[in-house]
Amino acid sequence: MDFKERILAAVNHEEPDRVPVMGLVMDPATVNQVLDRKATDFVGMMKKPLLRRPIKGLLNSNWFWNRMYYGNFSGALESAVKLGFDANWTIYALMQLEPDEASSLGMVWHDVFGRVWEMSSDEKGNMAVNYSRPLCETEEAWEAWVERKAPLFDRVIANAAAFHRRLVDDYGDSILPIGYAAPGIFENSWQPIGFVNFTRFIHQKPDFVRRVIDFHTDFYLRYMEGVLDSGVEVVLGGDDLGQKTGPFMRPSLTDELYGESYRRVADLVHARGKKLIFHSCGNIYPLLEMFVDWGFDGLITLEPTAGMDLARVREQVGHDLVLVGNLDVSHLLVRGSREEIEAAVRKAISAAAPGGGYILSACHSHPFVDATRLAWMVEAAHRWGKYPIKA
Repeated sequence: MDFKERILAAVNHEEPDRVPVMGLVMDPATVNQVLDRKATDFVGMMKKPLLRRPIKGLLNSNWFWNRMYYGNFSGALESAVKLGFDANWTIYALMQLEPDEASSLGMVWHDVFGRVWEMSSDEKGNMAVNYSRPLCETEEAWEAWVERKAPLFDRVIANAAAFHRRLVDDYGDSILPIGYAAPGIFENSWQPIGFVNFTRFIHQKPDFVRRVIDFHTDFYLRYMEGVLDSGVEVVLGGDDLGQKTGPFMRPSLTDELYGESYRRVADLVHARGKKLIFHSCGNIYPLLEMFVDWGFDGLITLEPTAGMDLARVREQVGHDLVLVGNLDVSHLLVRGSREEIEAAVRKAISAAAPGGGYILSACHSHPFVDATRLAWMVEAAHRWGKYPIKA
């Protein structure tokens, strides 16, 4: 089997020749480590007053942003091929630099949806970004933001479609690019407003909350259509619906507010003859049956540090969901020994791979995931993942 046949067999709950392995390579630190590249230290350059303004102009131009962003993900796919993965996720984002006195750097990223992202760099100059705070904390601020940024919503869809299409065209003969429509409807609803405000508005301003959810549902369906038009075979959708100890909101409330939106997304993907893998971090046992009911075909990340045990998940959902992930990125793939990684791979394959329907991967990506340990993970999967596999 080739990489494409292997992944598609797994998502159809068939037994391929061996357990497929999916990469979540995206961080510049990982890409530069695998490809032995030197980082472009934009953060360091922005600390120099004379360079800040021209760098802001450059990064905020649509052509340069897309060129830079594609360059990083083309590197991600080259890295994933070099490491031996069968597939790798591909994620588009559009951000713009804005001055911010509250930031130690004096500059932050604003995304299309109304979030602030703080940036930093490691000792080698690799950039990392993290969600920091909302920009639309009131109903009036959210309405004004959506009206003012309307052209960017159209731009991000067009850019994302072109981005995924180019990756499929350039790398589809070597690896299966998994198109990821992100962020999702839940995250886009609350993160630009702030979780405390959002949960308060659910009770105080339910009509406003419904308007926000409807807006992002309609946008997300258009976004997903753009990703599907690129020629990807499998798509990821996603929202972090859980935290370490359980879901962010009561499952019944999550279903009430978002169930119909997720069903519409799943219906769209299925109408195009594709499979939808849903991304959610956190402890999400109480939501698993809902995922099946909403029409999802699979689930990624299965975060072990949030208590997600592969054997328990498989027992709970059977083969109603393809399971993807579960290899720890807090210790195992950062500083774990080769023996620890091999043991974790064997445990995951034994728990979830019999009968097909399992794709091995890290549970997530971040700049400190070590490329050598990713290679060990792939090697162990190739060694222990050959079918038939006994439970």
